[in-house]
Amino acid sequence: MTTTEAEPLARSRQGLCEFPGVSCANAKQVDPGTPGRPPKYCGREGAGVDGKPVVHNKANAWAAKNRLARQPVRRDAAAPGSEPVPGPVTSARMTLEQLMKGNLPRLVEELEGYLAQLAEAVRTYGDAEAVAAEVEQLQAESRAELAALERQRGEEEHRRRKAEQQAAEAEDAREEADEAAREAVEALDEARVDVAVAQEATEQARRDAAALRESAAAEVEQLQQELAAAREAAAAEMQQVRAEAEQRVRDLQATAEEQVRQARSELDAARIAQAAAEAERHTAQQTADQLRTELRQEREQHRAEMDALRAEHRTDREQLRADHQAQLADAKRSADDRVAAVTAAQRAAEQLAESLRHQLAALSSPPQAPEHPADNPPATATTT
Repeated sequence: MTTTEAEPLARSRQGLCEFPGVSCANAKQVDPGTPGRPPKYCGREGAGVDGKPVVHNKANAWAAKNRLARQPVRRDAAAPGSEPVPGPVTSARMTLEQLMKGNLPRLVEELEGYLAQLAEAVRTYGDAEAVAAEVEQLQAESRAELAALERQRGEEEHRRRKAEQQAAEAEDAREEADEAAREAVEALDEARVDVAVAQEATEQARRDAAALRESAAAEVEQLQQELAAAREAAAAEMQQVRAEAEQRVRDLQATAEEQVRQARSELDAARIAQAAAEAERHTAQQTADQLRTELRQEREQHRAEMDALRAEHRTDREQLRADHQAQLADAKRSADDRVAAVTAAQRAAEQLAESLRHQLAALSSPPQAPEHPADNPPATATTT
């Protein structure tokens, strides 16, 4: 990868974890503000150089750098006749020294020679135009060489900065190695303490086991004695129980025989009772059949009587319906006659009322006075 390709990549990974050998996408840890270099790793678990998950911290980064550094050494060692390759810082320093001591003085000397030749040519040739053209050409070449020198100087400056960066990384690697060493020492001390505690616990467990074995042996001896005594007592008790069981069996056999005899006598009595019950059942069956026949006859007789009653009821109902219809017709005719009489009476009353109204109108109008001549006024009556 060239320098121009590495710079955009470095800018794109600015602020991200710089664990060697992997491209971790986690951000760096926050700077706690303590003296020293700022954190360069995320402090989280992620993929390592060999693909296994590790915590990205200084100690594991130092181990990963050592592993990456050992890998090309093993490959070079496998090839016969290979020579050791210097580190990047040494190579950059050697290149810088070679360019500063070898190329730069040589180029300055060549430039001075060109200028001396130019002055000699000016003095030798009197053609001003040729001199001017040649001087211009030499100046252009000088400017080109100076530009090349500037480019080389820029490249050397870039190499120097890269060497300084590599030196800083080496310093970081040293700090990470110190951190890993401190952690390893602390882990070793803890392991020693754990081993001492484990040894003490083992010794205590051994002593406890010996005491337990002694107490267990005493308890086993006591239990064996108690077991022998219990066996003797159990044998005596077993003999007594066996004798009692035999006596109980004999008693139970006698009782069972007596109960069998009683059961047989009860069975005979039950058989006699069953025969009597069978005879009674047969008699009851015959009686029930006779009663069933009588009930069937009475039911048929009742059914005939019910049919006759239904027919008689149906006839009476039809007769009542006819009588009711006749009564309704008579009532309707009587009502029609009454309505006609009432209508005639109403008309007569209206006519009478009309005639009375005319008569009343005639009576209520004032009588008209007789006409007298103007010269003969009517005579007034005198009251004596």
